[in-house]
Amino acid sequence: MSCCPPGSLPYATPPVDYTPKGQVIQLDGLPLYTSGDPSSSATVIVLPEVFGWSGRLKGICDTLGENFYVVMPDCHRGDTANGKPDIPGWVAETPWEGKVKLDFDAIFAHIKETSPSSNKVGAVGFCWGAWAGCKASSEGMELACIVGAHPSIKLEEFAFNKSIAEMCEKVTCPVLLLSASNDPENVHAGGEYAKIFAEKGGKAESFMSMQHGWLSRGDVSDAEVKAEVERGMESTIGWFKQHLI
Repeated sequence: MSCCPPGSLPYATPPVDYTPKGQVIQLDGLPLYTSGDPSSSATVIVLPEVFGWSGRLKGICDTLGENFYVVMPDCHRGDTANGKPDIPGWVAETPWEGKVKLDFDAIFAHIKETSPSSNKVGAVGFCWGAWAGCKASSEGMELACIVGAHPSIKLEEFAFNKSIAEMCEKVTCPVLLLSASNDPENVHAGGEYAKIFAEKGGKAESFMSMQHGWLSRGDVSDAEVKAEVERGMESTIGWFKQHLI
């Protein structure tokens, strides 16, 4: 069992033809990529997938940074699931209690100090990051909205032996799910967890010609992938503009 379903896109290195616009700082050992204007009225936390800061994630941060202050933590401190034989076991080494929660505490303290004009905070999570964002909201972190791209919220059960439905029920903000063709039915419109989020003002969009991982690491030299990446980013930015501004 993996957090990524069969047929998912593999690890992708950051594009060599892109120069990130942000900078990396350290929050007591937590690497944080920052982008955008700290004087913005809202902040977006970008929560990466199990492959860390791979693929186009820094570029995605920079795109979001055109409208918001953006921070992207590396909660796994440079380690990734790439090549790991037991991915749920690897994920379980970084639980909410005692690890991810402390990182969120540090991130919110950074936002309060660096971006005091940020009245609202949202999050977009990719794969593992969708679980982290939903878990954070369910545990009381003040997130105004969440986007979950190719979401692996199933990690609540497969890595941590807890109820996915109970976590979803405890989420306190609107969640937009962007699900690929091979993501579980329960995160597509009408699915068990999508319906829970819909009752809280959430929404699910399906990308049925895409594979899990397309938004952050799909091959944008392919015209169809490029178009669906653009659609996913438009939906993400639109969700944040609706709920943060």
